[in-house]
Amino acid sequence: MKLFVKVLLSVVFSTLSLLAHADDFSDGVALYEQQNFPAAAAAFRKAADQGKSDAQFNLGLMYLKGEGVAQNYVEAKALFEKAASQNNVRAQVNLARMYAKAKGGAPNYGMAVYWFNKAVELGYADAQYSLGVLYVSGIGVSRDYDKAHDLFLKAAQQKNASAQYQLGLMYFKGKGVAIDRVEAMKWFILAGEYDDAVTYRRYAESQMNPKEVEEAKAEAAKAQ
Repeated sequence: MKLFVKVLLSVVFSTLSLLAHADDFSDGVALYEQQNFPAAAAAFRKAADQGKSDAQFNLGLMYLKGEGVAQNYVEAKALFEKAASQNNVRAQVNLARMYAKAKGGAPNYGMAVYWFNKAVELGYADAQYSLGVLYVSGIGVSRDYDKAHDLFLKAAQQKNASAQYQLGLMYFKGKGVAIDRVEAMKWFILAGEYDDAVTYRRYAESQMNPKEVEEAKAEAAKAQ
C-alpha cells in the first residue's frame, strides 16, 4: 500500500443557513431533495447569479456530476472559483482537487496548493489531509514529511479517518518519523474500517507484545 492516497472530490451539498439566503436557494435545496434536478439547478442559478456562495457551490456540484444539467467541468470549476473567493471552504477544496486532477483544464498543482492552503487556514480537515498527501508525495510542493505529519495530525484530531490512516502508515513505515508500532496501531484503530486500516492493524498486532497492544488500545480510547 502506497502512502499516497488519491483524494476525491467532495460531493456534500450545502443545506445550511437557509434563512441567510434568498428564496431561490431554499427552493433549490427543496427541489433537489425531491430529485427535480433541472428545476433545482435553475433555482440555484438564480441564487448563484445573486452572488450566494452556497448556491454557486451546489450548482458547481451539479455541473460536476451532470445532475439536471449537462456535465461540464469548466462550468463547475468557474462556479467553485466564485464561491471559493468568498471563503466557501468546500468550494476551495473542490476547486483545489479539480486543479490537481486536471478536471476542467490542464493540471495546475500550484493552484491546487494555493486553494488547499486557503481551506487549511480555515481549519478544514479535508484540506489538511489533502495538502498532507501532496507533501508526502512531493506533488506540487517539495516532499516534506514533517509538514505532512503536522497536517495529518490536525485532520486526524478532527476525526478524519483518511488522515488517521495516513498517520498510522507513517509510524508503521517510519516515513519522516521513527518507527513506532504502538503509535501506528493507535491510529489504525482510530481509522476504523478505512482503506487497509484493518489489515495493517492485524499485522501490527502480530509484531507487538500484549502490553504494547493494550497501550495502543488505551491511547486510542483516550483520543476517541
